[in-house]
Parts: sequence; structure tokens; C-alpha cells
Amino acid sequence: MTTSILIIEDEYALAAALSTVVRRLDATPIVAASGQGGIDKLGSQPFALIILDVGLPDMSGLKVLEKIQALPKPPPVLVITAHGTLDTALEARRLGAREYFLKPLNLADLQRTIREVFTPAKTEAPAQTAMIGSSERMQRVFALIAQASGNDAPVLLLGPPGSGKSLAAEVIHRHSARANEPLVVFRADEWPADRAEAALDAAISKAGHGVLFLDEISGWSKPLEAVLIHRVGDLKTRLFSASSHELSAVREDLFYALAVLQVTLPPLAERTGDIPALAASFLGDRVLSAEAMAALKAHAWPGNVRELKAAMNHAAAVCRGSTILPHHLPANLVKEEDTNHLEGTMKRSLAAWLDQKTTGADEMMPAYDDLLEIVETSMLETLLKRFDGKPTRLAAAMKMNRATLRRKLREE
Repeated sequence: MTTSILIIEDEYALAAALSTVVRRLDATPIVAASGQGGIDKLGSQPFALIILDVGLPDMSGLKVLEKIQALPKPPPVLVITAHGTLDTALEARRLGAREYFLKPLNLADLQRTIREVFTPAKTEAPAQTAMIGSSERMQRVFALIAQASGNDAPVLLLGPPGSGKSLAAEVIHRHSARANEPLVVFRADEWPADRAEAALDAAISKAGHGVLFLDEISGWSKPLEAVLIHRVGDLKTRLFSASSHELSAVREDLFYALAVLQVTLPPLAERTGDIPALAASFLGDRVLSAEAMAALKAHAWPGNVRELKAAMNHAAAVCRGSTILPHHLPANLVKEEDTNHLEGTMKRSLAAWLDQKTTGADEMMPAYDDLLEIVETSMLETLLKRFDGKPTRLAAAMKMNRATLRRKLREE
């Protein structure tokens, strides 16, 4: 049975471009140039998907969306608009729109989303239960964690906030001889100064023969440090401690008591090669588009793995399909500065391509004009799609001579 997709769009050029996208996906486009025309077509045959413009000549696309949702089995709807406002976006989502796109459209993103309609995603992402990383820095960390898991010595975990110190503590405990005993976390900054000592003693008692995890030890007061150093010799509890900052202010005898084994977690910015695997662990069955992945790798990640997890939770919450696109990411991850990363990627790819094309004797080198023609042809093909296949629009927007552009397009 042929899959039909209804396009409710009054702008002829855009409707034609959308029809081309639909045909690429082996579906049949049916176009309606008005809201009522779209409603009438809905009564004549079933549709697997509807692409709906908000700005229609006879009624608001949101009114059409409301009528679509009143159907016994409404198909999924992708909403597009030239004038996105918060109210429009909220109303579209409230009325059940699967995705919301702003003009000028990124047809590649739209095509991916249409494809996803026919491959629904699971919405639950599994919790991260193991540490992830194939970078050299993390491989050294894993070796230290393995050593810490195989003995009973105190462990000091160092690293910036969000780098995974708590997870490392859980992994060491889970694979140690005390795995069946409790892991109790104590943070001194959660207690008033006059109650911190009693809270520490309560945590030690609760941990018993298990593990007491002293989080952010660098922020402790000197009196509380003194209390702990006097308790250490009599403890049956194994001690883990963690700090996001230097421990230069911690009393020396306490430092040596806590830092028998040290594990230092690197910031995410120093192991960007681990981002794909980490992101995948947070997203479950969803996948990242190449553009979204480029944005992730270009980000500085001041919040480290914790920030990445929050970003993936955000993307999963706003993405109705199976592929995370750039506009699904938090706004601070998709900035104009990220174009520097993309330009760098382009230059590296171009350098690799030129290296392949120009390897060999001088007399075998291709002509410069031939290489330029290949690059320019690819660039014009991409730009033409961006302007709905309209050379006149492309020439005007990019300040090109229309006659020259037409000649170049004929030569392709």
C-alpha cells in the first residue's frame, strides 16, 4: 500500500520542495493550498503524516490542527511557520504537533523527522550504571578504579564538578568485598556547624562495616577535620572521599589518611572522544544527527558529564522522534560560535580530499579549475536546496549574478 503524506501549504515553491522530500522517502505527496482544502482531503483518504503550515490563506493552521486532532485516529503532524512565537509553539504542542519547524526550513532536518515517523522511538533512556570512556585518560582511571576495587584502602576521588566522582565511588563499592554493605554519603555543607559532628558520627554508625563517602572534603571546617582524624584509627568503615578543588588547605595528617589511593577524573573537555558513547548511554534508543554531535563536540562542557546528561535529558524531552537534531539541544549548545567548529571540520575534510586528489607526480595533478568545479558544484547543490530550488531567490540572497548562476547550473 502506498504511503501518502498530506502537505497543507499555500506557497507553491515550498510545497514543491516538500513534495520532492516526500518522494525521496518513497511516499506520495498530496498537496492542499488552503486549510479547508486540507480538511477536505483528510476525508477522502488516509494519510501517514501531515505537514501543516500555520499561515494559510483561509484559516490559521492551528485551527486545522485542532480539527485534525478531533479525528478518530489523527495522523502525526509536523507544523511549519514563518513567524514563530511562544504562543504559537505552545499551542501547536498542546494540540499534539509532533514537531515544530521555523522557515526557512532545513529540509534535511525535516526529511529525517519524516523518516522517523515510520520508526517510532522508545522514550525511556536507561540509567547509567557503569563508567564509560575509551580515551587514554579514562583508561588510566579505569585501571585505578580496578585497583581500588581489589583492596580495602581509603580512596580519594578528585575532579571538577560533574566529572563522575560519585559514580566512580559507586563502581568501586559495587565491585569490592564490601559490596553487600551500605554506601553512606556524608556532606558537611548540608549541616549547621554546631550539628556537623553529630551528623558525622551518625553517618559513621549507619555505614557500619560498609563505606562512608565523604563528599567535598575540601570544604570542611578545621574543627570537623580534627573530629574525623580522631575517629579514623578506630573505624571499621572504609573511607571514600571526594573533592572538586585542591586540598592544600586540608590538614596534612588527614590528607594522608584519606589519600592512600587517588583517582583523578578528567574534565569532559579533555576527553571529547568519549562524548558519543556517553550521550548514547543517556539517550537510549535515540541517536544524534551528525550536526548535533558536532555541536556537542564543540561545546566547552563546564559542567562536564553532569551537564551532558542534562543536555541529553532536555533533547529527549523535546524530541518526539528517534534522531536528535540541533534544534532539540539546549540553546547554549547551538551558538554562532559553533560555526568555527564546523568550519574547522570543513577545512580538515577539504584538506584530506585534496591530499587524496593531489598525491602523485606533478604531471599527474588535476587542474585547479577541475577541483574548483567539484567544490562549487557541491556548494551550489546545497544552496539551491536551501532556497527551495529557486535560482532567482538564491542569486538575490547570496548577491550573485543571475546569468552567471544559471550558466553554472546548466554546466552541472
